[in-house]
Amino acid sequence: MNIVKGVADLIRRTSSGQTGDSPGAQGERLSPPTPRICFSEGNDEAVLSSLWERYENTVDKAEKKRSFHVFLKQFLTVFKNWEPDNGGQLPEAASIAEYSMRVNDIVVGCSAGHPAEIILTLIEEIGQLTTLVSELNTGVGRTGMDFPAVSISFTSEGLPVLDALKIVTRSLYNCRVFGYYGGIQKLTALMKGAVIQLKTVVGAIPADESFSNLIVEKIAFLQRVLVYVVSIICCFIDLNSNVYEKAQMYSITENFSVIGALSSIDPDSLKDSLSERTLHWHRKAVVSVMEAGGLNWLVELLRVIRRLSMKEQWTDMTLQFLTLRTLSFALCDNPRGQNHFKSIGGLEVLLDGLTLPSINMLLLKSATHVDERREQYRLLKIFELHVLSLEVLREAVYPIYHSYLVSCMLFCFN
Repeated sequence: MNIVKGVADLIRRTSSGQTGDSPGAQGERLSPPTPRICFSEGNDEAVLSSLWERYENTVDKAEKKRSFHVFLKQFLTVFKNWEPDNGGQLPEAASIAEYSMRVNDIVVGCSAGHPAEIILTLIEEIGQLTTLVSELNTGVGRTGMDFPAVSISFTSEGLPVLDALKIVTRSLYNCRVFGYYGGIQKLTALMKGAVIQLKTVVGAIPADESFSNLIVEKIAFLQRVLVYVVSIICCFIDLNSNVYEKAQMYSITENFSVIGALSSIDPDSLKDSLSERTLHWHRKAVVSVMEAGGLNWLVELLRVIRRLSMKEQWTDMTLQFLTLRTLSFALCDNPRGQNHFKSIGGLEVLLDGLTLPSINMLLLKSATHVDERREQYRLLKIFELHVLSLEVLREAVYPIYHSYLVSCMLFCFN
């Protein structure tokens, strides 16, 4: 532990002189998305338009709630495999008429995005989910009869909302709407509530005491919620429509390698692979996440996962992958984010997590998992997570290495 802290302190002291935006600096505000998008009058979108109109015209609160979930179920069916045209980037106003029907700055059809009022309603639903998670009873001395009700309610009503947001954040237009109406702040609040609850559960149990079945269920439930939330934040930053699916593949596939396919991020190649417009969005999105406190809670989530691992309990590898992946994108070519990450103890969390699980933990996994063949690859996947942690560490200290290189070059020329 002292060695870990010493290395982190050394890196921080070395980088203390680097320049960058001040932590309190306000990023460029997101502009209101234009033009508006509405459903077309044909095929599945016509059905959605009718269901949405019924929802808006319903007055009774209970019936309105049912109408929304009927619409949401149909929305998930229609757009399950939806991919936006041109990454969800609408053309400039001059060429929109050639792209789609345009009347009074309204684009008909969901080729590039979805109606803003739907995204706004999904944002409001996030607030309800945050309240539900924050009020969850996590006391280890209680019977926890409230937990099954919360779990059932969240699974039936909350997860469809998050599934819809995973679809929505595939589009640049949708992300602009989501960001403009405060969606990232709401999502960060949900992440904060779930992390606090997970931290409370884990911290209340002594290291040498086994978890009850109820506590195990709560931990699994909270990690499941966080998998959804972190994947949406990652897509908001990266506009990567299949990051969640890739993470799931990593979690369950035996011969899938994160090292070659997913973990390496080079700032120059990132710039080359993105259009100027998308890269501009990436930078604004990262600032939005930082100002909402997202970077802080991603680091805190890693810290809680580390504590859970120290107690030799199950941790969701998909959640670890998504968290590290999101941090890597947030820190890439971002001096302000790198400085802030170091100031909140991110280096210590990363370095402290570069350990292998105990032999007791590995034996426990082999005994409890049905598919023993997957356990043969567990150490490999843990190793790959460590590699991804080192990738995040590289992004966090990248300017240091650059300054060392410049100094060495100057020394050689002199």
